[in-house]
Order: sequence, then C-alpha cells, then structure tokens
Amino acid sequence: MKNQKKTYTTLFLAIAGTVIFILFLLFIPDMSTTLINTVPETPPDTGIADTNTALISSAVTIDKTNVKSIISAMARPNEYFSETQSILSHKSGSATYTRRRWVRGSLSRVDLVSSYHSQSMHYVYTADKVYMWRSGNSTYYTAAKGEFEPDDAQMMMSYEDILTAEDENIVKAELSTYDNTPCIYAELKSPHTGYTEHYWVSATTGLLLHGETLNKDKTVIYSITTTQTDISEQSPDNFKLPDGKIPE
Repeated sequence: MKNQKKTYTTLFLAIAGTVIFILFLLFIPDMSTTLINTVPETPPDTGIADTNTALISSAVTIDKTNVKSIISAMARPNEYFSETQSILSHKSGSATYTRRRWVRGSLSRVDLVSSYHSQSMHYVYTADKVYMWRSGNSTYYTAAKGEFEPDDAQMMMSYEDILTAEDENIVKAELSTYDNTPCIYAELKSPHTGYTEHYWVSATTGLLLHGETLNKDKTVIYSITTTQTDISEQSPDNFKLPDGKIPE
C-alpha cells in the first residue's frame, strides 16, 4: 500500500509496534525471520482478470522468462480454508508450525501453533484492523493493520515471493505436479543468502502446495506443505473474537 510522505512516520510507528508486540508474544527464534520471506497477500494488478489458471497452465509453455507474468494473473479463491505444516531446522534442533487460515472476502483468520508453545496464537484481519489473542484468553489486542498482512502473521512462503524476485534470480520454471496435482514449479536463488528456494503452486487454486529452502550444502532447512484445502463458502463463525463478536 502506497501512502503519501506525510503519513510515513505514523504508519511506520503503527506497523513497528504491531510487529514488536507479536514477536514478544510468540518468542519465535531469530532464524525464522531470516529464512522465511513474507510479501503482500495480493499480487500486483497486471490487467488480466478472471484468469482460469488451469487453462493457462495447459496451453502455455512455462519457463523462467514468463513464469512471473503467468503467476501474477493467478488469484487465490475469495473464500477458502487452508492448513499447512512447516518445519524450520536450526543448529539446536527444529520447530514445527501448523497454520490454519480461513478467508471470507475481506475477513481472514490465522491460527498459528508452534512446537515451542503450548498455546496457539490467533489473528483475525479486517480491511484495516488486526485482532490478536492467545488460545484460552478472553481478551484480545487490537491494532491498525497497516501493511502487516495475514501472510506476515503466518511467516510462510507464498507464490507472491516469486513475483518479487529479480528475473536473474529465477533459475528454473516449468509445469509440474505435486502429489498428483497440476502445478507451476519455480526455483529461485536468494541473492542475500545464496540459498535455493523451490515452489510448487497449484494451477487450479493458486495456493502453495509445497515449498522448501535449501542451504548452500543442499540441505533442506525449511519446508512447508499444504495438508488441507477447502475452497467452499466459509462460515462467519470462524471469525469470532473471544467475546463472540464478528468483526466487520
């Protein structure tokens, strides 16, 4: 979201306060912030609307020169539920995160469960606010959303990461399958770490099926896999706050 210069300071302080508060609640290891890229949830407007991603993938040869334009025409469903499991490996072991996300138009809910914590974190997003609380709590924290999107709360790879990559860092792209599902495969090289990132994006839902990050030794240090997907209409009850209210 682009703002006028005169609002930069206020927006920055709001975003910074939200991020610091969330990190304080989660006590997430430092490595998770350096290995996992997050980007805005909505891909840039390319002027291509209502594209059938399955038809595109079957009719077009996909390679590293056109994968960004093809993926930019994809869109996530307006309503869906998705569950993912990711594993972050580091020197002292590994951490497993389960993420559940419900989307209903402008409403999004993210539940984050970590092997580091017995409690899960819950986030509900509206167009301009985010509500946060721990499982079992009857109270919640409210803040202006700013540029802190649901993907940022999930701290997960997404297909939009491919869109933000420089062309020279896209190593390979092609049609492929993952778990017998047609998908777009892309391989990226991180210019900052030298790590390799692999993405398998569903050609029908636009959701990430599987992603992984490999270090310079070709060891997988981070992986994420979608374990459940439901693109049917989602109940408003999924977005209830601890006090029973459903934000507008």
